Amino acid sequence: MTTAAQSRAADEAAIAAGTPSFALMCRAGTEAAAVILAEHGDCLHAGVEVLAGRGNNGGDAYIVAAQLYRAGVRVRVWAAAPPATVDAQRAAELWVRTAGPLAHGVSDGVAGTPELAAALVVDGLLGTGHRGALRPELQPWCAAIHAARVRGATIVSLDLPSGLDADSGALSEGGVVAHHTITFGTLKRGLLQQRAAAGAVSVVDIGLGTATDLATDAQTAWWCPPHTLAPWLPRAPWNAHKGVRGRVGIAGGDTGMAGAVVLACKAALAAGAGVVHAVVDAPSVSAIQSTLLQVIAHEWPPLAASRQVDAMRLTPSESGQVPRYEALAIGPGLGRSRLSSQVLQRLIDTYRTGPLVLDADALWLAADAANALGTDTASLLRYWLRDTPQAVCTPHPGEFARMTGALLPAEWEQRVARVQDLADRVNAVVLLKGTPTLVAAPKAAEVLVVPHGTPVLATGGSGDALTGLIVALLGQGATARAAAAVAATVHGVAAECVQARALADGQAALHGHTLDRVLQALPDAFGLLDRAPDHAVTRISAAATPNACVLGRLPALR
Repeated sequence: MTTAAQSRAADEAAIAAGTPSFALMCRAGTEAAAVILAEHGDCLHAGVEVLAGRGNNGGDAYIVAAQLYRAGVRVRVWAAAPPATVDAQRAAELWVRTAGPLAHGVSDGVAGTPELAAALVVDGLLGTGHRGALRPELQPWCAAIHAARVRGATIVSLDLPSGLDADSGALSEGGVVAHHTITFGTLKRGLLQQRAAAGAVSVVDIGLGTATDLATDAQTAWWCPPHTLAPWLPRAPWNAHKGVRGRVGIAGGDTGMAGAVVLACKAALAAGAGVVHAVVDAPSVSAIQSTLLQVIAHEWPPLAASRQVDAMRLTPSESGQVPRYEALAIGPGLGRSRLSSQVLQRLIDTYRTGPLVLDADALWLAADAANALGTDTASLLRYWLRDTPQAVCTPHPGEFARMTGALLPAEWEQRVARVQDLADRVNAVVLLKGTPTLVAAPKAAEVLVVPHGTPVLATGGSGDALTGLIVALLGQGATARAAAAVAATVHGVAAECVQARALADGQAALHGHTLDRVLQALPDAFGLLDRAPDHAVTRISAAATPNACVLGRLPALR
């Protein structure tokens, strides 16, 4: 994930290493054309209209147009201004030699804006160099793209939607809102912060190679594409049995809130846990056992003088036989009562030497206890987790603010720094929920960014399912950082799969879907971690998986 400056540095490093800049442009345009053919074939029968700006983003657009034309698509190119860079001029000449003159635009002396009629419009007006307000001469061009979208056209932006700031994600008034953005070489930070304008995002390899690493090694946040997480996914031997696939506990489920534990347990089972124990308040035991036949249900551990104990019906904890867990999650539906707080402390005291996940009410109770003691939540959590080798805290923004005493800043660098600071102070991995999700490990060189997710996850119980995924991966031997990153990725990708299937079946993308469907999509999401992206395309949100359509390379200019 890069800023505009880092993206330019990656290009410059590749050029310095011997790759001509025009070759990078040809590769970018060719790969973008391949994605358009693979993803939007149903829109191409009526032709494509390509809008090209004066800079290198416009140059990319000319290459896209030429390659689509060579593939048999009817293409019309609109030039918003004469190409101003050497590479853009070469690309425009190549388009003219391939297909003919440009359509109406200032480059042929005709003022005004295009009248777009095609079912697919390619936006190549502005790239990573844009900052601030749209230039007056481009405002009507962006308005024409908006009008095309309103009438039903599919909008595909190259590198960035025109008007989007590559660093901050700010969208200029009148900027383009795309259905699909094809970005080149690196994922620009602004795309993760303005998903509403970017739409689905594809990252295509344009041949930067190690130049990307050289240009971005100083950044504080790193996007982890799903296929790069495959080494972090715990594997089971061919002769595995339940005893070696992880025995995990999920504690919570106060009276009336057993559902939170049910969702967490379902996710843990889907993530491969061998045995799942639910540790819940006594009235919730029957709800767990009647809903989840695979799960072993226990009552909360007994507290001194808190209740009468029937000696003939002791749980393992009550009889002195503490259940063994490879990992324990505390928080889903735990409640915020004095008894809940005592249960939390008892569980941490008992299991602090093993991997722990603290979520939801556990974090609320920790902040409450810190306030009562006159200390800060980070210090208290650090003390509670002092013997814990692998720990994950999973606040949403509201819980994060309660833990730190301040709202999260809107500015990206400050937000990343705040999450890293909390991880350092607690000495545990902090997963800040959201889209994007941030994962910070103590003293780590970079914060991991997980961009996946849709509004399908914006519902009660979504965080409980994420907790179940994390604790299952911890129980199978993953590190806290790996478990958090993998769980957040498959959680978000599963939601994207739900929406993709809905759209493919002609259903509503958001309404009518529950978390049950997200849980059912987890196998597909885990499968994505094992598959390298086709033709160097990594999808953030997609309605279909790209096929291996790769066009031939453009000939060199003579």
